[in-house]
Amino acid sequence: MKSKHMPKSKNSKHAASSSYLSGKTHNKLYILPLILILSVLPLIMYLHEFDSGLSGFSWYPDNSEQLDIFLYCKQFFFITVCCIMLLLASWKVFIEKKTIKLVPIFIPLFLYGLLAFLSTLFSDYPSLGFSGIAEHFESIFVILGYCLVVYYAYLFVETEDDIKYLLKYFLIGILIMMLLGVLQATGNDFFATTIGKKLYLPKIYWNQLDAFGLVFGLKRVYMTLYNPNYVGVYVSLIIPFLACLLLTEKKLKTILLYLVIILGLIVCLVGSQSKAGFISLFIALLITLIFYRKYIFRNIKITLLVAGISITIIIGFKSTILSTFNKLVNNMNIILGQKTEFSLTDIKTEDALTITYKGNNLVITQDISDENVRISMKDSIGKDIETSIDANTGIFTITDERFSGSTVTPVVYDSILCTQINIEGKNWIFSNQLGDDTFYYLNAFGKFDKISKADSALFTGYENFASGRGYIWSRTIPLLKDNIILGSGADTFTTQFPHQDYVYRSNMDIDTQVITKPHSLYLQIGVQSGVISLIAFLIFFIIYFISSIRIYINGTFDNYFKRVGIAIFIGIVSYMIMGITNDSTITVAPIAWALIGIGIACNYKVKEQMSNQPNKA
Repeated sequence: MKSKHMPKSKNSKHAASSSYLSGKTHNKLYILPLILILSVLPLIMYLHEFDSGLSGFSWYPDNSEQLDIFLYCKQFFFITVCCIMLLLASWKVFIEKKTIKLVPIFIPLFLYGLLAFLSTLFSDYPSLGFSGIAEHFESIFVILGYCLVVYYAYLFVETEDDIKYLLKYFLIGILIMMLLGVLQATGNDFFATTIGKKLYLPKIYWNQLDAFGLVFGLKRVYMTLYNPNYVGVYVSLIIPFLACLLLTEKKLKTILLYLVIILGLIVCLVGSQSKAGFISLFIALLITLIFYRKYIFRNIKITLLVAGISITIIIGFKSTILSTFNKLVNNMNIILGQKTEFSLTDIKTEDALTITYKGNNLVITQDISDENVRISMKDSIGKDIETSIDANTGIFTITDERFSGSTVTPVVYDSILCTQINIEGKNWIFSNQLGDDTFYYLNAFGKFDKISKADSALFTGYENFASGRGYIWSRTIPLLKDNIILGSGADTFTTQFPHQDYVYRSNMDIDTQVITKPHSLYLQIGVQSGVISLIAFLIFFIIYFISSIRIYINGTFDNYFKRVGIAIFIGIVSYMIMGITNDSTITVAPIAWALIGIGIACNYKVKEQMSNQPNKA
């Protein structure tokens, strides 16, 4: 009894302090970086002026000064949070002697990150990979950050309270995003208001707010994610996650909150006009039915709820659903039907200008002597092409039926004598007066460049597939053979894409655009980090998927780790499906990677619980 009144020693005081630090309050500190990524990062918008670093390329405009509102500051914020994660992890390991756990699933993930780093280090354009590029800003530090976030979440998400603490603030972030999107869908864009503009514009621009505007189209939803397509990616990740939590939720207040957010996000998806988002959600629904079969088909209340929501969505968004279905049918018809045929298939800018039109070659030469311009037009066998000339304008009109309707006109551009050729209403300007007596094409950015027909694969002839993605994919796939071991480096896809494929870019009506992304997560990784890195990336996800299927296929979600684990799994499946037609982006990818890390943590906690259960006799 006497010992009860003994004074506390210094050691006991230290022990009490350590006990407090290792408790719930202390763990929140380590969870905070994940909350910042899940809830705060997507909301960040602020004007940033920068030099693109691409003006030296012939297929890029000379004006290298650009503005960014959505991406650069998200990148900076994410890298900063990752640095904080490293510091916290180092403290935990070296000061508090936390045991580092390395499990097999992380081996391909680390290989993916290593090859991405080496690809950037040995890239022809390492500065782009280390800084990030215009319209993307996913530098090598961001990619390495993705790997870190997964492992960090696995290490520090240890209890159900950790996950509940995370989800509390994650839901707040989702709710804010949903409200912003619904306002945009109803024509009340918050960022078009004076207050909204002041949030993302520096103070020096506050006296000219009317000069700034975000133009995405009337009632088009972009939230804070830069591109309406990324709204589709965000929604396809979040809705399955929340819907799965909804199916096992028992609190009425929380059920109603989930329902409101889900319906709001569907409004946002409709407003984004992302057809791929609806397709991925439909596939996620089928997967959900498989895993939640015991809950949906055995609980009449949940069955009626799911049926009611489905009917409401079908009735309320009938036109959008029909439009998505028709788009899918059209894409299938493109693949199953005849190949797309273009009249103009090639232009060779050599000593002579050779234009291939409807399978026939038109060979044009231009000579200057005694200040007289002589334009010669022949076919592939050297026969003169019949033309008529307007003496007043100097325009040659081709009367040969093979090229009927095309015109050829001598013109001057920036004191350089050129030849302008009009084919099916489009003007093409060329000159052989640049010093080497060969022809150059004057592109949309006012630069003379060579035309080079790009290699094509798989989607050749189906370039119109998936809103023109077939063209980009068909010209990207051949790049993989040159990026097997190491890729071109982070954020360097635009330097690899064959922008000099001017003829087909014109056919696709994208000759005035700079292609900065392949519109596919998998092609993006294959080109920039290398094919081996892509394989490592896929192996990581395959291991995660197989592990999740084995754990959750029995359809019993009797604890919180299981409920969250399966919800994340189905959300990530939907996200990976969206990755077929969309790139990785700093706007949504950090959320997906953080959830994957939490999902892996849940899976291993469930495995531990299963292994600790006594075997039934």
